[in-house]
Amino acid sequence: MPAIWPLEPKNSMTEFFKITGLLLFSALKFFLAPATVLISGYDIWETILITSIGGVGGFLTFYFFGSLFYKKYREFFPPKRKRIFTPRKRKMVKYKNKYGFWGLAILTPVLFGIPLGSLVAAAFFPEKGRTIGVFVSSIIVWSILISLQCAYLKSIW
Repeated sequence: MPAIWPLEPKNSMTEFFKITGLLLFSALKFFLAPATVLISGYDIWETILITSIGGVGGFLTFYFFGSLFYKKYREFFPPKRKRIFTPRKRKMVKYKNKYGFWGLAILTPVLFGIPLGSLVAAAFFPEKGRTIGVFVSSIIVWSILISLQCAYLKSIW
């Protein structure tokens, strides 16, 4: 006679640690997170929710600690009067002027990674309200797009 209940009951602590690990992975390696969450057995809505929460949590953590670190760094090492322009600094200014805030916000989740993008945003774009709103929106949109693409690819394989 087959069993009516599952042979292996789900352990709530195991599920908790699994979701916590996926949230941390979403915060650090956002581009790969939706595929990992889908492979772990979650459906599309759970995938979007887990990757969005992890990505936004990672952004907020790195942004606030980055801005705090940047302020403390400027207190200990105040900028000198004469600025020296090196080729690297010229390139950074060129990219900042060319792509700016919106380019960083759009490319951070998929190209730069959330930790690097949020630290750069904390240093160059200190207006918190606008920065947080735009980056959170970008992370959620990318979470939806990448999750849908991964779910589609999973369905055809």
